[in-house]
Amino acid sequence: MKHLKLALLISAVITFAVACASTNTTVSTNNTNTARTASTPVAAIPASDEFAAARSTYNATCVRCHKENGEGGAVELDEGVTLKVPSFKSGHGLHHTDVEFARQIAKGGDGMPAFEKKLPPEQINGLVRFIRKEFQAGLINEGTASPSR
Repeated sequence: MKHLKLALLISAVITFAVACASTNTTVSTNNTNTARTASTPVAAIPASDEFAAARSTYNATCVRCHKENGEGGAVELDEGVTLKVPSFKSGHGLHHTDVEFARQIAKGGDGMPAFEKKLPPEQINGLVRFIRKEFQAGLINEGTASPSR
């Protein structure tokens, strides 16, 4: 089962990379001032971006409620119910350890759906690291939280 999940994750990442790399680019030569169009694939996200997969997962599963900026807020659900989604930048999200944060994503609760059947543990841990870097960098003070990074 673990190998199947890993294979699915790898195929999703490869599909995403191929989709992002199918653009044309303009290339200038040093010998002349003319430009030519080349069919060289250009990655939308730099290869050195260690959070590319987690960013993709966040955009696919989290952005609807937690927003692109991680600030959450009032979200109207399909059932006509409004849910107050917490910000990653303040409040209790800053005080959870990485293990507690991953457990919240996996098990859900307080209006948040559980993702343990939709995302493997590696993706959940990647989301935690991405959220810490993207939305909480510099906000966690010594003694305030004890994330186990």
